[in-house]
Amino acid sequence: MKTSLLYTGMLILLGFAPVSVISVSGQRATTPILSVSPARGMFYSTQLGQSRSLSFTLKNKGVSILNIKKVEIVGERFTITDSNTYPFEVVADSGVAFSAGNSGKAMSFSVEFSPVETGNFTGKIIITYGLWSDEIYEIQLTGKGLSCSEAIKAVKGENHAPGQNIWYKFTADKFSLVEINSCHPSQINPVTNPYRLLYFYAYDGCNGRLIPEVEEWTGLCQFDHEAIPVTTIMKAGQTIYIYWPELNPDSPFATKGFFFNINVTYPIDGDVCDNAIPLTLPVINLFGNTRGLSKDYSQSPCSVYPNYMGGNDAVYTINLQEDGYLTGNILGAYGSIHVLDECPRAELAKDHCKAFVGGPTGGQFRKKIAAGTYYVIISNWAPPQTLDYLINLSWEGTSTVENESLVNSLNVYPNPARDKFTVSVNNQEATNLTLELVNISGQVVYHHELKYVFGIQEEIDASSFAKGVYYLKVNTGKETAVRKVVIQ
Repeated sequence: MKTSLLYTGMLILLGFAPVSVISVSGQRATTPILSVSPARGMFYSTQLGQSRSLSFTLKNKGVSILNIKKVEIVGERFTITDSNTYPFEVVADSGVAFSAGNSGKAMSFSVEFSPVETGNFTGKIIITYGLWSDEIYEIQLTGKGLSCSEAIKAVKGENHAPGQNIWYKFTADKFSLVEINSCHPSQINPVTNPYRLLYFYAYDGCNGRLIPEVEEWTGLCQFDHEAIPVTTIMKAGQTIYIYWPELNPDSPFATKGFFFNINVTYPIDGDVCDNAIPLTLPVINLFGNTRGLSKDYSQSPCSVYPNYMGGNDAVYTINLQEDGYLTGNILGAYGSIHVLDECPRAELAKDHCKAFVGGPTGGQFRKKIAAGTYYVIISNWAPPQTLDYLINLSWEGTSTVENESLVNSLNVYPNPARDKFTVSVNNQEATNLTLELVNISGQVVYHHELKYVFGIQEEIDASSFAKGVYYLKVNTGKETAVRKVVIQ
């Protein structure tokens, strides 16, 4: 009797209890409704060896309990990270039911896309849910593997790309200054269409350094002030790689083509070490000037006088196949020759200088040099900034030349002398020199010390000396050479 009354009472109460109804998208929901965000798994383009991850959230937009039984993933290169325990009950935000076990008002997991080859990839997330029967909900996954190694060849001038998320490569034919930009009159201006912003990264290799390493705000495009260029110096045969990412994949312009430019200018040959002019020895009466070149280098380890790198520089290069003797001379107002085994972009130690000559009208040298490749830099004492010069260079291998010493390289002329004579010394390496002129009584009538020089052409005024025989002594600290000098 009590059971019948209780059952009847419950029916009465249920008959008068309000029904919980929620409006979803204009409809009145009375059951659980699965809602997934985002609705699609779009991973766009991802570089090989890298990964891109998306988080997914499941909610119940209906009423009662949404029972999630399992979540699976299908598709190559897609993996799921899911810490949930199933079944999982997703409770509606405004529900009246009570949950049991693993539950919450939302459930989340993440999917990662990791391509190891180029091309398009697809997959799907399969969600199984329901109370009394299984229902299936699928989320489509798409992604693309990109590789710098499959970059498209770009050319000088105007290029047209079919869309963003794309690699290009450009190889310099010779030493040049290269500017990359997306400034073009037909390009959609991001000021009026903010979803059309074009941006790129430039690298010196597929896994190389970013060019430039910092932002380079150089110049504005007349059509689009956001189209900031990148400028870099390239050597002959060097390749750079340009990547155009898809910054706004949901914009209507994401799959549209665009233009970009590669503007190339060529410095004058011989302006810097990178485009040094190769010489074949011997060089006979080579005339040149430094007009139109620039003052790229200001320091030389060859001379104690930095002014000998004070003007514009002309840069040559020579290749010596064996050890031997390099002879060179230059004719030009305060012209100089610097033979270096490294380009003087920064201050070099003195042993990087292999030969040097400079003077009011130029001068000459003869030095023993090991086999190798060397820079021959022609410069002058500034002002003036430019120099007209005439140079000669010759080479004798050690197989045809005996080893030279200080004794062999010391010359005195004219001898006998009247009012003045010249002392010439060519060293094989930079060293300190001491010159002394001694009369037959042993008195030193002339003394001069020079610090760290390769050679000298010292003119000695003998007009005040008594006529007779003198002895010229030259000392390097390691060797001493003596010459008899007659003053008439």
